[in-house]
Amino acid sequence: MLVLPIVVAVIGIAALWKGADLLISSASSMAAKFGVSTAVVGITVVTLGSIAPELSIAVTSSASSANDLIIGNALGSSILKIGLVLGLAAVVSPLAIQASTLRHEFPWLIAAALLAYLLAFDLTISRADAAFLIVVGIAFQWYSVWVSKREVIEEIGKRKAKKRQHETFRTGYAWLKVLFGIVLVVLGAKFFVASSLTIAQALHIPQLLVGIVIIAMGASVPELVVTVMSSARHVPSLGIGNVIGSNVMNIHLVAGIAALIHPLTIHPDLLRFDFPMFVFFTLLVSVMFKSNHKLSRLEGGVLVVGYMVYLAYSIRLWG
Repeated sequence: MLVLPIVVAVIGIAALWKGADLLISSASSMAAKFGVSTAVVGITVVTLGSIAPELSIAVTSSASSANDLIIGNALGSSILKIGLVLGLAAVVSPLAIQASTLRHEFPWLIAAALLAYLLAFDLTISRADAAFLIVVGIAFQWYSVWVSKREVIEEIGKRKAKKRQHETFRTGYAWLKVLFGIVLVVLGAKFFVASSLTIAQALHIPQLLVGIVIIAMGASVPELVVTVMSSARHVPSLGIGNVIGSNVMNIHLVAGIAALIHPLTIHPDLLRFDFPMFVFFTLLVSVMFKSNHKLSRLEGGVLVVGYMVYLAYSIRLWG
């Protein structure tokens, strides 16, 4: 009886992954036109491609009134990206972070975690809260691009920056890939949400657990692939920027748009466990990077083990 939903879920995951991959690979080359750093390419263009699965899932879930699925996915995927994605990437190859990223973008990551926790204290994310989150998310994107453009121009000069823009900007085929990627992501999200809910209902699994574990892992595949591959190829700033950007935008844009469609109700137990864990993981990785501007293999292992402990407890708590 569950064979068909499982097959549909697998097709949905495949479509999500391939769609996000197309968005990332094509949009990344376009971003060079704007003369920004590799980290900001990860924070902006790659992020907007990689959060597309979460955004599609959130919108689809909100329209279906799957409230717990949205919150579970937002928190679960954010913790997963910090604990498992950054941790595994550091185990593959130690992650060095740019001083600019640590100074300008990391405070936004910490602020996003704290803000989400504070807004959830009244056990609801209202439409007013949602509008505020979206505005702050847009401000974060603008600020990252503005700071990076200024620093790149200072570093290589206006003439070289313009030359690099003309050499890297190609639009025709890339835009087709972007459009096809969006179609795959939207369809994949629809298939994945529908099949996951069917499986959860058949197995009597709570929606929160489905969001925290199953959908969070499925939707985070793009970030996992990008971050681990960028680490293996010794271009860690792209992966780090992607994780920072996707976590900030996951809270501000994904949860914000979902709450704008339909206000989100927060389960009280989330305030006692999952929200504090989100803040804890964010502060922990910030301290690790702050110490010597690098995430070592040992620190990466600590993050991975920490995520596994969180996952095990989540299954016990919500299962």
